[in-house]
Order: sequence, then structure tokens, then C-alpha cells
Amino acid sequence: MLKDRSQARKNVTRAAVGTAVAGLVSTAHHWYGAFIYDTPWRAVVSLWIPGFVILVVVALYIYWTKPGTKVGSVALRVFFLSAVVFQVGFTMFECVYSHVLKDILYFAGTPQELLLRLFPPPAYHLPDDFLFELSGLLQVFGFIAAWWAFQVIRDDYKQNGN
Repeated sequence: MLKDRSQARKNVTRAAVGTAVAGLVSTAHHWYGAFIYDTPWRAVVSLWIPGFVILVVVALYIYWTKPGTKVGSVALRVFFLSAVVFQVGFTMFECVYSHVLKDILYFAGTPQELLLRLFPPPAYHLPDDFLFELSGLLQVFGFIAAWWAFQVIRDDYKQNGN
């Protein structure tokens, strides 16, 4: 860990809170979508998101409480794969492709035929519900969570060279 554990502690706290916020936003978005579009598979997606948040926070806790141990090192790697790599990929797809790009193309007047090819129903819906689109865009919190998680990794590398 860093010699200045107070800064490292802030980054750990930010990573944990960021992951929880991103998870709550995404879970609420998928539950709402399942309800308004009668797509039960969205509810299924929302069921594994809290498990992901728990995995990230537990790995972070183990890393923080077992610094310099093999267990702490493994927890850091699990944390990195889940909180940085997976979170960035999930956010790129769920937020950037599924909402940012879709909304830009839709409101820019892209022909409906192309929109339906890029965003086929029933997996996608062209913008027709403000709250659904807004909550989809708010999944950008996943990038913020990944950024804070990356800061934890950076702090460890500075201190331990791992």
C-alpha cells in the first residue's frame, strides 16, 4: 500500500462507493426496462449486477485488509478484472452503444431502417420513454467506478510494483 494510507483509503472508498452507485443505477435501469417493455430477461440481467457489486467490494476489502499477502494479491487481481476490465466493457456496451449512440443517431434523424438494423427489437427500443433513456445514459457511472478502481491499482503499483 502507499505510505500515505489516508489517500489510498480515499481511493478504496471511492472505488467501493462508485461500484455500488454504478450497480444501483444499472439494476434500476434494467428493472424499469423489464417492467415497461415486458422483457423479463432484463430483470434477469438486474439480478446478477448486485452479485457483481458484492464480488468487487469483497475483493477490495480482502485486498485492503491483507496487504502484501498472497490472498491480498489475488484479491487485487480479481478486483482489477471485475472492477476495471469488466466494468469498462459493460459500460461501453450498456451505456455507450445501447443508449448514447442510439440516442444520438435517433435524434440526428437516422433512417429508421438503419436504426432497427443496429438496434433490433426486442433487445432494443428506439427512444420512447424518457426515464428509460435517462437511466441508460446514467450508466456512465460505470466509467467513474472503473476510474476509481484504476486509482486503487495505480496506488498498489506505486507502492509494491505489482
